[in-house]
Amino acid sequence: MTWSLPLPATLSASVALSVTTPTVMKAVPQLDIARFAGRWHEIARLPSPLQRLTDRDIRLDIESLEADHYRLRRTCVGTDGNERVQDIQARRRYPVEEPGQFQRCAAPAWAQWLPSTWKDLWVVTTDRHYQWLMLGEPRLRELWLLAREPQMERQVLEALKSTARGLGYDLAPLIVSGQLRSFQMV
Repeated sequence: MTWSLPLPATLSASVALSVTTPTVMKAVPQLDIARFAGRWHEIARLPSPLQRLTDRDIRLDIESLEADHYRLRRTCVGTDGNERVQDIQARRRYPVEEPGQFQRCAAPAWAQWLPSTWKDLWVVTTDRHYQWLMLGEPRLRELWLLAREPQMERQVLEALKSTARGLGYDLAPLIVSGQLRSFQMV
């Protein structure tokens, strides 16, 4: 059973957003990899063992390497002002049946053969223009809200947070790392 949750925000004055939220977390049923790839800016996240709480100006560049294998390059600025880069490997296990389900591995290449080094990373929702997306995992411990621009309309963030809560995420520790702006009619 699914139900629709309208997002009470717009990315522009003419484009209304809506998201279908499943009662059980599922990855998006369709994913255009060409539009999914490229640069994303982190707007908010739940604390993750892969990131420091003080990281800022976080970017994620998604690059296709070979059939259903990708590099996720996370770049951030630490408290010392220096930029840090981390490469994470990702793969789609079932590209046809579950196109939005990925597995990620931050382990060094020599350890990637171990099944325990691969963790789920799902595209939970995105807008139809690929201007924002929500990445999560089925245990509801990790969550990232990303946008193509380093800032997001506050209403869009609030709507995405509402969707995440509806999926069962506890957002009390949510870290808002990106810039927010209020929507203004032009």
